Amino acid sequence: MAIFTISEDFLSNTHEDLSYLSDILFVFSNKKNSFKVSKDINGEILQIYKSIPKNGEIIKTWLDLMSYTPSSFEKVDIDLSSINCLETKFIKLCKETKGFNNLIVYSVQNIKKHQLTGKAIVFEEVDINVFDRDEASIQLNIKCDNILNIVKSQVAMGNSNITDSQNSK
Repeated sequence: MAIFTISEDFLSNTHEDLSYLSDILFVFSNKKNSFKVSKDINGEILQIYKSIPKNGEIIKTWLDLMSYTPSSFEKVDIDLSSINCLETKFIKLCKETKGFNNLIVYSVQNIKKHQLTGKAIVFEEVDINVFDRDEASIQLNIKCDNILNIVKSQVAMGNSNITDSQNSK
């Protein structure tokens, strides 16, 4: 299992290229993988997601799909209500996601309040891994190909047939 924090920056800016919504958001709603999205204990992050006007219908559909059992959200025991800065709310949530400090942003250029060193933000002495839209898409869609090495044999796979075979020794 891997847990990611999806920033408001990502959801607010994907209207420029909607393919990122399917390549990133809908990966999490697919129950055939182990990826999860972090959310705070009070649901404040979900309220922020719901209030984003751009792509509002798509975000609503995604949130509906994420709510099905088993949930693709990972609840993190953190109260974000005292934090006013949106950027800091998401970074704080990510920091408190034990063992999985992965933040998805639309662009690292949009990080204004925190120092980015390489691909990480150090926040309260914890390294936050930052993935922009392209890096997140690659990370979430890695394909593991099965490599078969078959020697001196015939193999039928995937509804294929072997006909008129003449095996010789």
